[in-house]
Amino acid sequence: MEKLKKIVHPHLLFFVAVLFSILTFTLLQPFGDPPDEVNRFKVAQFICNYGKLPTGEEFEVAIGGYGGSYAFQPILPYMIQGMLMRLLSPFTTDNLTLLLCARLVNVLFGVIMAVYVRKLASLLFSDEITGWLFCLLIMFLPQNLFLHSYVNTDSMASMAGAIILYASVSGWKSHWRFSDCITLCIGIICCALSYYNAYGLIVTAILIFVFSHLESQDGQKLSFNWKPLLKRGLFISAIVLLGIGWWFLRNYVIHNGDFLGLKARTENAIRTALPQYNPATRVTVAGSGVSLSDMLLHTDFFYFLWNSFVARFGPMTIPTLPFLYIWYYRIYWFGWIFCLIPFRYIRKPSSHPKAPSYSPDLKQHSPRYETISRSLFHIAMLIPVLITMGLCIYYSYTSDYQPQGRYIMPMLIPFMYFITLGFHNLAAFLEKIFGLWENNTLTDFFRKWCRPLMMGGMILFLAGGLLLTLFCVVIPHYTTQPNLWNSPWISL
Repeated sequence: MEKLKKIVHPHLLFFVAVLFSILTFTLLQPFGDPPDEVNRFKVAQFICNYGKLPTGEEFEVAIGGYGGSYAFQPILPYMIQGMLMRLLSPFTTDNLTLLLCARLVNVLFGVIMAVYVRKLASLLFSDEITGWLFCLLIMFLPQNLFLHSYVNTDSMASMAGAIILYASVSGWKSHWRFSDCITLCIGIICCALSYYNAYGLIVTAILIFVFSHLESQDGQKLSFNWKPLLKRGLFISAIVLLGIGWWFLRNYVIHNGDFLGLKARTENAIRTALPQYNPATRVTVAGSGVSLSDMLLHTDFFYFLWNSFVARFGPMTIPTLPFLYIWYYRIYWFGWIFCLIPFRYIRKPSSHPKAPSYSPDLKQHSPRYETISRSLFHIAMLIPVLITMGLCIYYSYTSDYQPQGRYIMPMLIPFMYFITLGFHNLAAFLEKIFGLWENNTLTDFFRKWCRPLMMGGMILFLAGGLLLTLFCVVIPHYTTQPNLWNSPWISL
């Protein structure tokens, strides 16, 4: 058994499964089938053709009909894709081969995300099976894998989120080693230069960094250790500003003081869009007189939002098997409910031989300090969930009604943290209850196996749901039409 485990290591299986799943989408999807890939690819293609960054106003990168372009937003992923395509272009002129090159960049981002999600799980959950549930909730979510399979900036943002949260938790536990500071800088830079909707994760990193310098004196008084906080904070800020400052300074210069580029994008869209899509004349939900509560409660907003958060492929027209949605929703719903179990009902004395681990197990201080630090950590993790949902709702209500799950994907890791935490709490509560009963074979069995059976059952569902999605939906749908698997890259 040990030899088999060395040969087929769980980590290797996990990463291979993630890579296989993403490549299935990548190789089978025709060009332009994923959401707005044609217009996103234009930016990478412009960089490939001209060897420079577009301003956003060029005809080659314009979004047909809607006006504007994706070049006004942060484009670090497109820069990487465009330069790799430029390096490959002397050897082939086949557009599908160049497209595959661009897509494979996001495939790499997906695998890197899986690596950091696994590293993060080991920090948050000392119980291995709970950590694996956390990993599979994130990386085996069909929509997340789909997101890493085509040309977009969302993929890098998701990867950056995993790096940011890993570095933040690792920094808190290690008192901010140099390597954690550098890793956090890399994560923030990738996040800031990829997707504005993911900026809530940067807020989380700042909060965790600040909270991690809260110390307990005499077991009662709490105060910030200002010297290392300012020293490390200034160091991280300086590196991040060097990494991202050039982009916002460039926007400020070429867009007349608009350092985010959002105003310039809107003005360009007004000049170039068709009347029915023009921001100046388009009728929004807010403009039609519908209240925000009516949009949320009396339309299909949340149905399509959560449906496409779980799995909806192609141009948001290809769902997975209907019964899978029901069970995904049940896991999410009950996970959040069990999150509310008070900590005093699940905590056991540390001397107990089977005391459950709690996440995050950050520092060993007074009970008051641990309670406060745990609460602050959870507040920090809740922030990106609220910000991302708020931005999605605001955008759909005031600008363009698009309840698509990819717009809330930046909250994926914190959201699944609370789901995992909920079932961790339930398992710890059951273990405590069974531990109070008189010892016998039955109670020992339930105390020992309630967590593995519950977590293992959900892990089997997540793995099975992904397999059913791939082999019963994705592969049958795409193998009946032209795809990248048949492009000349095979013989390159």
